Amino acid sequence: MLTWKYEGIYSFFDNDFSEGKINYVKSFPMDDNVYAIYDDKNELVGNCAFYLNDKVSFSIQMRPSLTSKGMGKEFLQAILEFAKERYNLKNIELSVLKFNERAIRLYKSLDFKFINEFIGKTVKGEMEFITMSKEL
Repeated sequence: MLTWKYEGIYSFFDNDFSEGKINYVKSFPMDDNVYAIYDDKNELVGNCAFYLNDKVSFSIQMRPSLTSKGMGKEFLQAILEFAKERYNLKNIELSVLKFNERAIRLYKSLDFKFINEFIGKTVKGEMEFITMSKEL
């Protein structure tokens, strides 16, 4: 995962070893709620993390070579089903960078609903985010 590189505007999500990126990653709680995801050939497909606060939110990352191939919906459905069973959830929330139209289309296709927009800190400065939510 540390060497994954994305194309075009999605290069924002590249994993690198810059000081800013390392500090950003260190700011997230790393505990039993972070998962690597493998396919049936035991190859790494992606990862997800759940943040258990007053509301449950999550983040996902898919291997770059698998993006834009129509696999995102199945990938996300599996994650949501796992979250529902593992954490006994009724609702889940996510924040997505506003420019990430590809992800927003995916979330909408699985009935995530718009909640709000906000400015959030990233390794590249402040950026616009959208918060979305889904009943499970």
